[in-house]
Amino acid sequence: MNKITYLDGARLHRAMVAGVNNVLSRQDYLNKINVFPVPDGDTGTNMAFTLNSILDSTSNKVHTRADDMLALIADAALDGARGNSGVILAQFFQGLSDGAAGVEKMTPKSFAKAVKFGAEYARDALAEPQEGTILTVLTDFSNRLIELIQSQNHDFEHFLELGINEAEKSLENTPNLLAVLKKAGVVDAGAQGFVDFLHGIFSFIKTGNLKGFKTDLASKVVNVDLNNIDTDFENSEYRYCTECIIKGDKIIHKELRESLLINGNSLVIAGSKKKAKVHIHVNEPGVVFKICSEFGSVTGEKADDMWQQQEAAQGHKTKGVAIVTDSGADIPDEIDLDIFVVPVRYNFGDVGYVDKVSQTPEEFFKELETNPNHPQTSQPTPGDFRRQYQYLKSHYDSIISIHIPHELSGTYQSALNAAKRVDNKNITVLDGFSASAGLGLIVMKAASLAKEGKSLENINALLPEIISSSKVYLAIKNLKYVVRGGRLPGWVKTVADFLNIRPVLATKDNGTLGAAGVLLGTKNLPEKLGNFVLAKMDKDTSYTVIVGHSNTLEDGEKLLELIQQGHNKIQNIYLIDIGCALGVHAGPGSLVTAIQPVS
Repeated sequence: MNKITYLDGARLHRAMVAGVNNVLSRQDYLNKINVFPVPDGDTGTNMAFTLNSILDSTSNKVHTRADDMLALIADAALDGARGNSGVILAQFFQGLSDGAAGVEKMTPKSFAKAVKFGAEYARDALAEPQEGTILTVLTDFSNRLIELIQSQNHDFEHFLELGINEAEKSLENTPNLLAVLKKAGVVDAGAQGFVDFLHGIFSFIKTGNLKGFKTDLASKVVNVDLNNIDTDFENSEYRYCTECIIKGDKIIHKELRESLLINGNSLVIAGSKKKAKVHIHVNEPGVVFKICSEFGSVTGEKADDMWQQQEAAQGHKTKGVAIVTDSGADIPDEIDLDIFVVPVRYNFGDVGYVDKVSQTPEEFFKELETNPNHPQTSQPTPGDFRRQYQYLKSHYDSIISIHIPHELSGTYQSALNAAKRVDNKNITVLDGFSASAGLGLIVMKAASLAKEGKSLENINALLPEIISSSKVYLAIKNLKYVVRGGRLPGWVKTVADFLNIRPVLATKDNGTLGAAGVLLGTKNLPEKLGNFVLAKMDKDTSYTVIVGHSNTLEDGEKLLELIQQGHNKIQNIYLIDIGCALGVHAGPGSLVTAIQPVS
């Protein structure tokens, strides 16, 4: 077979596909060796998600010119970039694209030049570059390609082979440059992912096709001594891996970096002056989004809980069933259960937030009352769920994902679509047919069964009865918010106000929201809702109860006390703040109560 001496857009795309597929096949391994910058076990998932965005965005848009193809690849990687390593990779592709400007067909020489741009861009993206990481391997690989071009001409196969040999040496040396890697007995996960990417590309260059390419990398045995890793995640300085995209006319990266760095660490800024991806570890994601909004419009807000991820990753081996839900479920903070929440996003005008992360409940309801823009909520995307499922598959045997009703939101469908894109034989996606505290009780029960060691099949068999027996009741104090949100016609509010009545809303068996009764007046709302709920409870049955309030703590405490005193078989009762998914419609002053029989 003839050797490949150039890469046009089509060949470049096929080479990228081969590289991406090799990383996708390795994501579990990369997760398991991930110990830096924090041992949260998600490097493989983040790299896979970032690279998968390239496949999704370019499969039907293959350009003939190399520079046009790389521009499309760079933009797709930036949009899909996740995690420290993913954002660094996205910036590498941005440099690769800029370095190939004007190049129709890439020769080894122009390829080496573009890779040098990519390595430099990646390094410049970090506020505090660290040796012994993917940056070191990128630099060593790039320098070796430049040396080869300066010494003599090579066809792509020989050229890449020698370059990859240098990247392998650099990879094996990462533990000598970073103490945490040496202590754990692993190489850097991000660097390993990049070398895996190169091996996939080399396979295509060598064979000229994508059919059946294989490497021996997948046969490597994972042997990571996690006992040697500092695992005191509760004392980690920063909790949230926070990301967003900024679009503007002239984003000055230096100024953006200076504004953000005082709030956290692991800062990476990728992209251009018109579109930038921000990654940073912080304790207050809302501050990051607010700062970023000063540089342009902000989208794609994300905040992963690294403390929870570290807990999952440091289980040392796969652990039973993972329970996933969305932030439409209102769950007490004090419970000790493994529940992974994919958040709803919302925005007041041009300012975006991540539900239950960006703002405290008090801040949310204060803004709801004072901001002329009524907040718009957006369901988690299939990509949000896919990334969560891919991550959990590395640390759990199976997944049960339970969500707010399909009649109220497209969240359930997003989760279903995501499961289809993942190996879904061990993923169950369920409609919870409930919301807020009601969904919270259902998810808590599922997580409790998982903690007891129940199997996927056992929990799935029990959930229909758990869902149908869990009830939630909502009393809205001021109907103007549900009208502003478009969930209630204005005339209904007019009539209700005139008659001085308030409906008690509940989710029906099919998940729709409807009236379960009526309260006369809004005064003494805790007593009225308390009596209503107690009438629904069987006196001989034990219950778990959640009482929720929307920025009306005194009323919430009063309602909790009334229910606790009115029923002598309350096994557990919790007081919570209502989240934005319900709060955007319920408004301040509203109360919710959810009850679940204890079997």
